Amino acid sequence: MKSAPKVLVLDDDENILLAFQDFLKGEGCTMVATPAPKEALEVLEKEKFDLLITDLRLNMESGVTFVLHAKRLQPDTPIIVITGYPDTVSEAELKSYGAEYLFVKPLELKELQRAVRSCLQRNEKMN
Repeated sequence: MKSAPKVLVLDDDENILLAFQDFLKGEGCTMVATPAPKEALEVLEKEKFDLLITDLRLNMESGVTFVLHAKRLQPDTPIIVITGYPDTVSEAELKSYGAEYLFVKPLELKELQRAVRSCLQRNEKMN
């Protein structure tokens, strides 16, 4: 029996983490949530994930830095970036760092669902 896809979600807003928990459960995924990039990187060193979802602005830390470190640790794991500050970085720039998608809050659930499914399907084909 195939195990559920495992998704790491990094966001410093507890309400966003709770919303992702419900959303990803509906997609048949298990979720590990963390509010801090340092914690997320520690988890990435120990566990393999099928998808990473991160906020771009995390208190005083940058989600871009997290994307770069995460890609070094798990180069084949797709990354979706979300932000409430679309002027901070372009989607093209994020893609050059290894992210697959950039979504601006408030999130359009249908688009997010399509992106999550696409990333998980692509990841499944690689494994």
